Amino acid sequence: MPFEVTNYLHALARRLHLDPAQKDEIIQELEAHLEDKAAELESQGVDHETAVARAVQEMGAPNAVARGMYEVHSPGVWRDVLLSTIPHFLLASLFALHLWSHYFLVSLLLIAIAFVTWRNWRAGSPSKWSYSWMGYTLAAPALSWLLSLITLGYGAWTLVTTGQLPFNVVLFFLLIGYVPFSMWIMANVIFKMVKRDWLLASLTALPFPFLTSWILFLNWQGGLWSEHAERMQDSDTARAFIFVAMAVTTAVFLKVGPRLLRIGLLTVSTSILVIITAASLPVSLDALAVVLMIVASLAFLLSPAMLESKMERRQLEAEAFGEVPDA
Repeated sequence: MPFEVTNYLHALARRLHLDPAQKDEIIQELEAHLEDKAAELESQGVDHETAVARAVQEMGAPNAVARGMYEVHSPGVWRDVLLSTIPHFLLASLFALHLWSHYFLVSLLLIAIAFVTWRNWRAGSPSKWSYSWMGYTLAAPALSWLLSLITLGYGAWTLVTTGQLPFNVVLFFLLIGYVPFSMWIMANVIFKMVKRDWLLASLTALPFPFLTSWILFLNWQGGLWSEHAERMQDSDTARAFIFVAMAVTTAVFLKVGPRLLRIGLLTVSTSILVIITAASLPVSLDALAVVLMIVASLAFLLSPAMLESKMERRQLEAEAFGEVPDA
């Protein structure tokens, strides 16, 4: 295959955020089209190198072609759309029925979600619907990591100010070991998702700001096991609505094609849901605090884009040094 064709197809594949099978099929079709076009030009008397260059030029810029292919092939089928909403509706049911304080039931639910996610991801080519499931699968290690950091910070502060730990020394060192371990697990999964498409990684992270705000506030009220847990049920209806809204957002996200629409959908829906979350908390938050919550949530959801950009720069640098690029 001529170098121009190889370079063009590789540049296009790097921008084509689709399933590996879909991507390979599209690249093979485009390669065949370029070969046929070049052969047609050669039959008209054009020399081989010029024919190849013209065929590549007439195909269009890799960015534009990849964007068009993405809009056509990225929308999910209704089966994927419906399956992707299930974990959101399950969480909404927990809040609507005031069952979130039944921690054994919640644990069983999270284990079931994690099992379904694992079964889908172990093949190496996960379905579109499984990204919303992965969000709740990662929620457990992510939130436990956050609570571990809070506990470690509290323990370190108490040790410095009083000279004693507020809990067992063994627990302190176990938490120190658990924090990097949980980060390593999450980092590996996140890198794989971003390598596929940073927007799907953002969709996976959609529940995190709302789960985090709820866990942090509950922890501030005394923790999951405190007597204040029942008082937190006053906001259950609002939280159930938030998870239903996330289910609708996920469904629309998977059905629309253009990436800008998907980015706008995540941005607008997250901003609105943060405002609803702030209004449902039994504390008074001023406008600045709500704006900061929105900015922090959007920065978190869109951060995979920066990670993908960094990964692409590293890949280009590797190619510049003659290393074989990732498929």
